[in-house]
Order: sequence, then C-alpha cells, then structure tokens
Amino acid sequence: MSKNPSTSKMEEGVRQKLLDAGLKLHKGRSAIQCGYEASRDNHPVLSPDILIKSAKVAVEIDSDFTHADEFIKDQLRNQLLGEVGWTVVRLRLGGLSEVGPHDVLSESTGPTKASIAALIEAIGDAVAGRPGTVRRLTKAVRPKSTKEPSRLGSISPHKYTENAFYVSWIGDGNTIERLVAMDGGNYLAVAEGWGAPRFICWLGLAGVPRTQWRTPLIELLTVKDDLGSVSRFPWGDELFTGEQASNIRIFDKFNAGGADWDATSNLVGVDATDGVAFTAQGKALAQLHDGAVDAGWRLEDLVITAGMYGPYQRFRLVRNGARSKLWALD
Repeated sequence: MSKNPSTSKMEEGVRQKLLDAGLKLHKGRSAIQCGYEASRDNHPVLSPDILIKSAKVAVEIDSDFTHADEFIKDQLRNQLLGEVGWTVVRLRLGGLSEVGPHDVLSESTGPTKASIAALIEAIGDAVAGRPGTVRRLTKAVRPKSTKEPSRLGSISPHKYTENAFYVSWIGDGNTIERLVAMDGGNYLAVAEGWGAPRFICWLGLAGVPRTQWRTPLIELLTVKDDLGSVSRFPWGDELFTGEQASNIRIFDKFNAGGADWDATSNLVGVDATDGVAFTAQGKALAQLHDGAVDAGWRLEDLVITAGMYGPYQRFRLVRNGARSKLWALD
C-alpha cells in the first residue's frame, strides 16, 4: 500500500467499492517477481495496489499528484508485469494520460461513481481476456465562474519527509513549482534531487489547521517572485561550526524539521559531549550552529568506537520540539 496517507486511503476506498460490486480480490498486496530489467540490472519485485490472482489481473490507482511525472516508470511497470503474464488495469486520475489499453482516464482528482463503474467494466474485460478499451471520463460541465482559478494546488502529507507536506504552485509562465511545507508548516522549502528539501522562508503555520493554510500561502507566493534563494537548513548551510566541524558527516537527507537523526564523525581527541558541543578535556572541538540550538537540536548517545579504518564516533541528534522564529530567513 502507498506510504502516502492520502493515496493509501484512496486505494482502500476503491478496493472496498470493488468488493461491494462482487469482485473477488486478493486480500492485501502480494509481491510479483518480474523478469530482468536492463536499466537497473536486476529482477525487480513489484507489488500492485490490487490483485485478482485467479485471472492474473493487477489494478493500479494513479493519483495525479503522485504520478504526474511517473509516466515512464508506470509504463515500465506495465511492461514488466506483462512479461510475466499479468494484465494491468489502471485508474488514472486528474487528467493523467493513458499508459495501457485497459486504462480508465478520469479528469476528476478522486474516484467517482462513474470512474468506479468504468473501472469495474475494464477489470471485467481483462479478466475475460477481451481486448482493452481505454475509457475516458470528463468532468461534468459547470457554469463558468468569474473567479480566477487558484494557483495553489493541493496540500498533502509528504511521502518521504517526516513532518512535511507537498505544496504545488503555478508560477509565472504557468510553470509548476514543486514546494514543501517543512517542520509541520513552519517553513517553505523546495525539493532538490534526492536530498532533503532546501529552505526558502518562514511560514509559521505549525499548529494551524491545514484547512487554514491556503490563504497565507497564496498571499506569500503571489508576492514572492524569487523561489530560488535557498539554504540547506533554516538558519543557513552549516549544522556544525568549529575547528573540526568538517569531520562530522551529515547526509543530505537530514531533515531539519524532523525529530531525530543518527550520524557519525571522525573527531580527533573527542571524549564527551555537553549536548551542544563535542569536547576534548573540556575544550570544544565542534559545536551545533546557534540556529540549530535555537531550533531545539541537541547531541545525545555519543559512542566512541573503532572500525576497519580506525577510531570514529556514533551519536544521535535529537530535537526537543522547540521552534523559534529566530531561524527565519530574510
């Protein structure tokens, strides 16, 4: 099942409607061993959302938010499953384009009665071995509103980053900015590659119901022309300072809006930590940046050990939950 709570709930809702319609579904998910994939040089194991094992039919529920940029990946999944005898039926939401011949394409962002009915028909074709027919469903035409459409997209829990939320914004020239509200809504950030999102500016929405985020976000993003000025942390680009700060390894995926993080270091002579600094006989070798301390981060569980390449240290960064607008970027 999807790790995103919103899409997981959607998949569960679709599954229940299919069961209510009398379809015999496999309980839960099962892994399917696929053939050789040259791009990864392996034999991937895939777990479709819904399975009808007796007919080797796999059903995938594709949200426009999580699959907008996943066409090639979805196409490859269809190919790999097809090569081992499975027929894939997809419910493609939010105007996503077709991937396979049994797809149901709906302009609505969520499942509707019409799309579920079309999905049941598509599954029936696949189970019976009939040729696929792409079913297309358009939204009901409503009277045009004089109000301009919102440039702010949906706000939903982040799939990979703790205490963070996806935020999409249509910028100038209709470009889509993929942003992230970090630290429970305290900061706006932008995703960069596989690392943790990079911070842009203060929001101060932590503790505010998410249903009330849209107005302040729209006001901020409407006047903020430059989204490109970013830093690794809310307070800047350094987590540690001091003469041996470079001997501490903090991976790019470290989430400054999270709760804790395990890390290692190669500090020379370290014998203790006071919660803020690593010390040697009372002298600080490296210490947390003042902004990190203001944010509630502390050092705990220092273990001095040795490995194949010599002595090193393991420790944990733990956050006590304090939040301070002193972090705020200009």
